[in-house]
Amino acid sequence: MKKKTIKKINNKADGLLVEWLKDIVDEDDKDKITKENYKSLLPKEKYILVKRTRYLSFYTHRWAKQNIKKLLRKGARLEDITLGDLVWILKKRNRQNTLSNIL
Repeated sequence: MKKKTIKKINNKADGLLVEWLKDIVDEDDKDKITKENYKSLLPKEKYILVKRTRYLSFYTHRWAKQNIKKLLRKGARLEDITLGDLVWILKKRNRQNTLSNIL
């Protein structure tokens, strides 16, 4: 990918993660979250272990970037990607894992 595109993806990931953090905190703390300090509030663990398989932890900067790239490959425009799209990918993945466990 081009450097310009990567910078735009990083900025989009920052914005979406800040938006997510503001959604889960109290009204009083929303104004304290900025793009400069949000990384200290994200989960510290980068990976989770499920049935002896390591997965990238949800709602980390790297996870957001990877899922934004997946959406771009499927034809979405960077400006149109929202937090709801990332949540949709997460729910889709969970449904697939549930179905594979049943079969």
